[in-house]
Amino acid sequence: MPVKIGFALLSHNEPEQLLRLIRRLNGMFGDPPVVCHHDFGKSSLDEARFPGNVRFLRPHLVTSWGHINVPLAALKAFRVLKEYAQPDWFVLLSGSDYPVRPAAAIVDDLSHSDYDAYLDHREILYRALPPGQTAQDFGFGRPGWVGRAYDRYYALPLFWWPRLSKTLLLSCAFPFQKKYVFLRNPSILRWIRYESPARIYGGDFWFQANQRAIDRLLNDPSVPRLVHYYSRRRNVDESLFHTILCNQPDLRICKDHKRYEDWPRNGKHPKWLEASDVPKIIASGAHFARKFRPDGIVQDLIDETVLGIKRKGLWGKSDLRRSA
Repeated sequence: MPVKIGFALLSHNEPEQLLRLIRRLNGMFGDPPVVCHHDFGKSSLDEARFPGNVRFLRPHLVTSWGHINVPLAALKAFRVLKEYAQPDWFVLLSGSDYPVRPAAAIVDDLSHSDYDAYLDHREILYRALPPGQTAQDFGFGRPGWVGRAYDRYYALPLFWWPRLSKTLLLSCAFPFQKKYVFLRNPSILRWIRYESPARIYGGDFWFQANQRAIDRLLNDPSVPRLVHYYSRRRNVDESLFHTILCNQPDLRICKDHKRYEDWPRNGKHPKWLEASDVPKIIASGAHFARKFRPDGIVQDLIDETVLGIKRKGLWGKSDLRRSA
C-alpha cells in the first residue's frame, strides 16, 4: 500500500507563501497531516485562513538563525504529528520550500525505499575530509564548512576579540564580529572534556525520515544529553539531528536528502531560485526545492511544467487540481 506522508513545517514570515505551500501539498497528497511551527512573534498569521488539516503549535518557540530552538521546534512538530496522525514518513519543510516532483513519484520513491532517512550528512573530523568525501567549493561538502563545523561542534573556545567584518560593515552600525581562538586537538579535548559525542556529524537541516528514525529523535536516551551539549553551540540545526541519527548503527541513512538547492561559491545560504533553474531542478530528481521567493513566479512555472497543474484566472494563480 502507498505510504502515508506527514509534513512538519517551520516558518517565521511570509504567511501567504506558507499558505500557498500548504494548499499545494493538500492538492497533491489529498489533505495530508500537517503540523506547523510558526514564530508568531516575528510575523502575525491568521490561522482561520488555513485548511482544517493544519495544526499550529501553541505556544511557539522563539526562533533565530542557528539557535537550538530551531531543531527543538522541529522535534515538537514531529511529536504532535506522530501523536495525532502516525504517518509512515515525516517530511521537514520551511515556508520557502516547494514540491518539484509529482506526488505519485514521491510516494512511489518512499514506498519502495530501503532507507530510514534521507539526510545530507558527513562526519566532522579534525583537519580532514571524511573518507569518500570530495572537496567542493559550495554547500556543506566544501572543506571550509567542514573546518568551521569542527570549531562549532567539537572544539573548545578559549577566548575571543572583536574583528572587523566586511559583511556586517555593509549592513549595520556595529561592523564587528567575534574572532575566536579554539583548542582543537582531539587528543587533548578527550582528556579535559567528557560530555561531547564520540562522533559528530553535520549537513543540511532539511530532511525526511520514516517513523523508525523519527522515534529515535523523540525517544532515544542520548537525545537530552545531546540537546544540552548543543545548546551551548552555534548553528546547531546543521548538526544535532545528524549526530543523533548517524550514531544509530541500525538505521539506514541516504546522503541524498531529496532537496534541490543552489549554493553560490563560498555562499552562506542557498540562492533564490529563478525560472532558469527549473531544468536543473527537474534533472536532479529531488522531491522538494528551496529557496523560492514569495512572489510565486517560479512556483507557477513548476506547477505547469513539473506538476502538470494548469493556471487559471487573470492573475496567473495556479489551480489546486492536477490537470488531466
